[in-house]
Amino acid sequence: MLVNIHTKKLNLNKCSINDHISDWIEQDIIVPDSKPDAVKIVNLTVTPYVNDFEIMDGKIKVIGKINYFIIYMVDDEKFNTRGLFVSHPYSEILNVDGITSSMNANIDCRCKNVIYSLPNERKIAVKSEIVFDVCVKDCIEVNLIQNFDEESNIECKMCNKNFSNIIQSKSNIIASKEDVMLPKEAEDFFEILDLETNIVNTEFKESYNKIMVKGDIDIKIIYLADNQNESIKTVKLIIPFSAMIELENINDRSKFDIKYKMRDFSIKLNEDITSTKTMTANYQIDVDVVMYEDEELEYVEDFYSQTKELDYNSESVEAVSKNFIHTKNIDIKETLSNILPQNTTILNYTIDTNNINPSFKNGVVELDGNAKISLLLQDLSNMELENKVVDILINEKFDLENVPENMNGYVDIIGKNVSITQSGSDLEVRLSIDIRVNIENITVLNIIEKIEDRILNLLDMDSINIYIVKPEDSLWKIAKKYKTSIEKIVKTNDISNPDEIDIGQKLLIIR
Repeated sequence: MLVNIHTKKLNLNKCSINDHISDWIEQDIIVPDSKPDAVKIVNLTVTPYVNDFEIMDGKIKVIGKINYFIIYMVDDEKFNTRGLFVSHPYSEILNVDGITSSMNANIDCRCKNVIYSLPNERKIAVKSEIVFDVCVKDCIEVNLIQNFDEESNIECKMCNKNFSNIIQSKSNIIASKEDVMLPKEAEDFFEILDLETNIVNTEFKESYNKIMVKGDIDIKIIYLADNQNESIKTVKLIIPFSAMIELENINDRSKFDIKYKMRDFSIKLNEDITSTKTMTANYQIDVDVVMYEDEELEYVEDFYSQTKELDYNSESVEAVSKNFIHTKNIDIKETLSNILPQNTTILNYTIDTNNINPSFKNGVVELDGNAKISLLLQDLSNMELENKVVDILINEKFDLENVPENMNGYVDIIGKNVSITQSGSDLEVRLSIDIRVNIENITVLNIIEKIEDRILNLLDMDSINIYIVKPEDSLWKIAKKYKTSIEKIVKTNDISNPDEIDIGQKLLIIR
């Protein structure tokens, strides 16, 4: 006869794949006829984007584009430096062990290394190492038994655990085209030399059936001014963004894990306006939202009947019962002496954290590697530009409090900032690195379906047994084996602590 059970449905992450796959992408960039010949490459910035992807069994097809900003020297009467911006599409196949077409993935990308050369004055050969950060989740629906009907007379071993029950996941694209003005004090704009963007100041606010997400795009533009002094200028802009994302069943217990990713960004002079200070920006931002509820749940871990045989289907599932997120800011200060050539000034600087290796093991977070600081320098005697890269050694280690050592975890660098003070040929470098530690509590759940009972054949069972305790035994296992109760074993053998039995100990088992 079918046994009535009362279950609790949970949606959990069945597995987590966090992989970093690198590939070299080559591109020949042609200097257009509208620009002068290139004499020397000063600096080349590579910014990759993921526009779309397709998940297949064992691999992912990624489609995107790469933006190249090039500063190069020319032989020109008005300028000795020019800028070139080009964008090229790419398509890559990433091999990902364990992934199937039914899983969900989040993919970001970054440029780790770039090699370039100037075969001739009209062609620039670029080879970029692009790292694809692949995060894969597989959500599984599980039904945990909370209790049986009283008349079933089933012995239960209960377990109490905390779960992060995923209510729903949703992705949203924020896309906009906006006009922005350079500050009044900025020089008139001629052409962009370099561009850097970051998503900052993100926050959200929940309402009845939706959340509002918002933040800022922090933009830094290095540009060639339209004047007679061949001036290289830096300007910073802020573009706010926001969106409403509809979600169902938001309540006081709802929690949200929100990730932002720049999918595309471009900015140029507005051709419809004569002012050289009006820019038009196009951007797309991916917003991934996971809504979940933390639940403390008591459920049946194991069971048996003293009077009947129980038949059922059982499957052991490894799942992420709970997620923990820790964030931390790391500040580093370093003084570099005699690092700059004489009579030079810094026009711009950027930080590259791609050569920092973050790790998590046994509750300890470690950052090891180098932060690369790229300096755009100008020789004040001849006004020529030069790019110089300096390495800052990173070796940071710290413990996370209240995190069991056996938990899985991975570390992401989610923010970075650098400030530099120049004093002659010396530099004072201040780094700020924001990290996010994602901790996963992995548990094995015994999923039971369709329990049926049938008559127990007592003729095949002895009423009295002598049992010798073996390694990894417990009173629960012994009671289940002999169809008796823990209470009867404890009373019969005068056991003071049911949780402590010794290997080799003899127990009298009476049904």
